[in-house]
Amino acid sequence: MSAPHGPQQLKDQIVSQVHLERDQFIASIPEHQVLTLALSYRNEAPCHFFDKPKRGSYNICYFVQFCDGVKWVVRVPLAPCLAFGGRRKLESEVAAMQVIASRTTIPIPRLIAYAVSDGREPLSSFLILEFVDGRRLDPSKLKNLPEEQQTNLYSSLADIYIQLRRLEFHSIGCLESGPDGIQVNKKTISQDINMQELEGLQPSSIQAPYYKPDGRLASANQYMAMLLAISDNAFAQGRGHVSEEDQGGDALYHLHLFRQYAQQWVDPLLNHGPFVMVHGDLEPFNLIVNDDMKIISILDWEWSRMVPRQFFLPPLWLRYCDTTKLAYDFVYQDYLKRFHHLLDLVRTQELERFGQALLANKWTVAEKDSGFLVANALENWTDMDWFAHRYINWKWYHGQGKEGLDARVKAFMQDRLVEV
Repeated sequence: MSAPHGPQQLKDQIVSQVHLERDQFIASIPEHQVLTLALSYRNEAPCHFFDKPKRGSYNICYFVQFCDGVKWVVRVPLAPCLAFGGRRKLESEVAAMQVIASRTTIPIPRLIAYAVSDGREPLSSFLILEFVDGRRLDPSKLKNLPEEQQTNLYSSLADIYIQLRRLEFHSIGCLESGPDGIQVNKKTISQDINMQELEGLQPSSIQAPYYKPDGRLASANQYMAMLLAISDNAFAQGRGHVSEEDQGGDALYHLHLFRQYAQQWVDPLLNHGPFVMVHGDLEPFNLIVNDDMKIISILDWEWSRMVPRQFFLPPLWLRYCDTTKLAYDFVYQDYLKRFHHLLDLVRTQELERFGQALLANKWTVAEKDSGFLVANALENWTDMDWFAHRYINWKWYHGQGKEGLDARVKAFMQDRLVEV
């Protein structure tokens, strides 16, 4: 099997450079100016930091408390970690939070103030959010949650996903506020695309032909074709995606195998939408829970976007946080035991509130043949190799072993030479 590669394993010098620029960016933020900024939106003095700053992958957060006890979070995007800049990120995030706040009861921090700018000053772009008193969901505790807490967590997740699924749009991409309100007018940016852009692979140039001049993409089939083209480009142009000469053919063969499987997986009847909203990073660390394990807030909507319905996935971390492990069918089947608990709660809540099980029925079909993992790999291209090697090989060529795989890779590469 080929070595882990692509945007998850950036060249060391690229990682070092990004991290160096990130640290310099953080060091350039005068903390007294953060307090001054907070005071400018609330004439209460004095105010102070009640906790140390916390850095995530794409933001740094400052925790401010006023004399009357009110607590805010001043969140600054880490521009060096964002290939398309802090402004682009915040514009989409603010629009997404406004949609969530106005059209759902999904718990998110109250947006107090924000600024978006192309300025070079670190505080030229920021969000100020209410502080939510809770704790981040600890993934290490998921396996052994007491039954009551697991049900509370899954009930919260069911409510969130049911509401998200019912936010429908006419285009694929990211939200933007404009004169005509909030619309989908921007090309898709995911964590995967951001990382590839930082690496210099320019996935945005691959995206361009698939979108109309107004920034719209309204075809699920074209979306999948675009993601496959981006993965082909990442494999061809990426640094360090194979560590040994013979792994090149193996990796290329498995990308080919994945493409075949994905083309069978996609549902042509869903091509023209509607398209639905996803958070884009709905992982445990972005979920704030209380002591009863009920979700009281969802953080970090910067990667939210509209996707085809087949890409509206349940949380894949209910049992294991590593999606490459789920590529083994026996591990996936173990995951489904937890998923079915969530699915039952989704169905019950949908029937009680809407009289029909829109999402539960779709997920019941989508889980088959590891369908969730196909969509996940399309949007996280390094998973394609793992999924093809661990699942598709097993499903299509069960029992042939390594010798059979080697023979198929050899035949595949010979066919490519003939085509050339």
